[in-house]
Amino acid sequence: MFSLRSLIVCTLVSLAGTVVGANADVPAPGVVNYSEGQVAVNGQAVQTRQGRAEVLLTPGVYLRVGENSSVKMENSASGGVKLELLGGQALVEVDQVTPGRRVDIIDQSADAHLERPGIYLFKAGDPVIDVYSGKLRVQDDQRSIELKRGEELRLTGAPLKAQKFDRTDPGALYAWSAQRAGYSSQVSEWTAEDLLGLDGLASYSAGWYWSPWYNSWAFIPTKGYILTPFDYGLYAPQTPKYRTPVFGDFRN
Repeated sequence: MFSLRSLIVCTLVSLAGTVVGANADVPAPGVVNYSEGQVAVNGQAVQTRQGRAEVLLTPGVYLRVGENSSVKMENSASGGVKLELLGGQALVEVDQVTPGRRVDIIDQSADAHLERPGIYLFKAGDPVIDVYSGKLRVQDDQRSIELKRGEELRLTGAPLKAQKFDRTDPGALYAWSAQRAGYSSQVSEWTAEDLLGLDGLASYSAGWYWSPWYNSWAFIPTKGYILTPFDYGLYAPQTPKYRTPVFGDFRN
């Protein structure tokens, strides 16, 4: 049964059981960073009804679960993350790929390995994988196929074949994810400012940083300035000082 208690637990507990708080260690893959509406955590699964959830995977990778959907963590070993889409829809935003930390999404019997920064949409009801940007490789029992920007793969029938799809009407989950991406970039900006204020001479590794002011985890990239797949800017505090920090919206 969904309840307010379930919602509170959802926002504080990772799929692996890690409690999130202002003084918590770096989150393990599976931490629910944000949720709204009817969302529940059941063991290693996140399930939504009239609600949505944002789950942190490896640093710089967000899993956003749509309404009436369910995902389950299959593996969160140090070598990478593997999740299964059990029902509904899920979108993955990859801002930065961490070497040696694979991210795989299982949809039906197909295993999709996300190889580059990008936006990837997975649907279980009408099993299909849409690549809005980036590149992934799908492996099933029969073969391996690569998908690039603007291509989709339908997981019914044989053989598997990439084809173009219409990206002009991406749907409600994409729109919500774009909104969340904008907020996440702002939290990252504010967190970078805080890190600079603490010690301008120190260096900071890429990863998730807890912001108690905004009650959210923030992603700090490896170096310099980067644009996310949703065209928001991120800044790393250890960028050389001859590059003047510019905080704000980097979209065209």
